[in-house]
Amino acid sequence: MREDNVRKIWSEAELDAALEDLNSDVGEDDGLAFARASLLAAAGVEEAPPAGPRRSGTWRWLAVAAAVVTLVGGLGVAAALWTPGPPETAQPAVLPDLDRPLAPGEFRYAQKLGWEPQIMYGRPAWVQQKVELWIPADPAGVWHRRTMWTGVVHGLGPEKSKDVQVNLTPKDEYGPGGVFPGDMPTAGEVKPHWNTPLQKWLLPDAAFVASLVPDRGKLAKRLALDTITPTDDGRVHTATESLKMVRSVLELGLVPKDVRFALAGAFSDVNGGFVESGHAPDGRPATVLGTKDSDQRLYLDPATAQLLAWDAARPTPGITRSADVPVSTSKAPPSATTSRASAEKPPPPEKLDEPATVYSFAITKSSG
Repeated sequence: MREDNVRKIWSEAELDAALEDLNSDVGEDDGLAFARASLLAAAGVEEAPPAGPRRSGTWRWLAVAAAVVTLVGGLGVAAALWTPGPPETAQPAVLPDLDRPLAPGEFRYAQKLGWEPQIMYGRPAWVQQKVELWIPADPAGVWHRRTMWTGVVHGLGPEKSKDVQVNLTPKDEYGPGGVFPGDMPTAGEVKPHWNTPLQKWLLPDAAFVASLVPDRGKLAKRLALDTITPTDDGRVHTATESLKMVRSVLELGLVPKDVRFALAGAFSDVNGGFVESGHAPDGRPATVLGTKDSDQRLYLDPATAQLLAWDAARPTPGITRSADVPVSTSKAPPSATTSRASAEKPPPPEKLDEPATVYSFAITKSSG
C-alpha cells in the first residue's frame, strides 16, 4: 500500500477539538453548536473532552470542513455550514391547458358571475347571479346549464338587505348540442331577432361555433352584417351589437384559440369598435374590446384570448324584466316587481366597484 493512498482517520478527540475551535467564537445557543451536536449524534460519536491546543486560521476551518465531509459523506446527507445565497425567484404557476382535446367523460366548464338590476322595496338594487355551463367532450352531446341567484344583494342598505330572502333554488336545463328549449319562443311569444343571424350569435350552439373559422376578414363581415341565412334582412349591426355577439360566443368556453384571436382582430375592423391593450378590472393585463357608441368593455386574456370580464361604466337605465324577479321579502312592498315601461321608476344604481360580469373556465370530469 502506497503512502499517498493512506487516508487519515480522525480520532474522536481530534474531531471534537476541531469542532470546539469552530464553536469558540459563539455561544451555547448558536446554530453551529446545535449542528455539532447533531452531527456527532448522527455519527454515533459520544462527546469527548477537548484535546490538544487550539488550532488557528485557515487550518481550523479546513479541519472542521473535513470533519463534516467525513461524517456527512458516511450518512449520505448533504449539509451546508455557510449561509446560502438568496433563494431563486419563484416561478409563476403553470396554467392548465384549457384548449387541449377532451377525453371521453370530460366536460368544458364555464362560469359567469354577474350582477342583475332589480327594483326592491321601490329602490334600485343589484342581485348577483351565477350561470354555469358544462359542455361534453363531443359538443354535439347534451349540454347542461345551471342558473341561480347567489343570495348577495347590493344597494338596499343593511336594514333592507336583512329582510330580503333570495330564492337560491337552481334552475337546471339540458340542451342537445347546446339548443336549450328555454331559449326558444313559446306559442304567442315574440323574441327580438328570433331565427336571424344576430340570434345565432347571441344564442350560439355547437353547430354555430363549428361554423366560425379563424379568418379575420370573414369574421369581420359576419360581425358587421351576417348573411348566413336566406331570410336575413340585411340589417347592419351596431358596434355594441357586434361586441355582444363576440361576448356571447366566448362565454361558452368552446371557441378554439385561433378563432378567439381572429374574433378579437375582426372586431377591430368593425365600424365604431376598437381593440387596445390595457388591464382588466382586477388589474390583470388584458386585451380590451370596446365601442365608441357605448361605454361597454370586454376584457380578454392577452395570451389565450379567453374571456375575463365584461363591464360598463353605467348600466342602461330602465329595468325590463317583469316575470323574473328572483326575490321574496318579509313584507310585500308596493313596487317589488318591475315594469317594462315605467318611467317613474328610478334607474339601476351606479356600477359596483367590481365588474358587471366575470368569467372563469375549467375542464371537469362531472357535469354538475
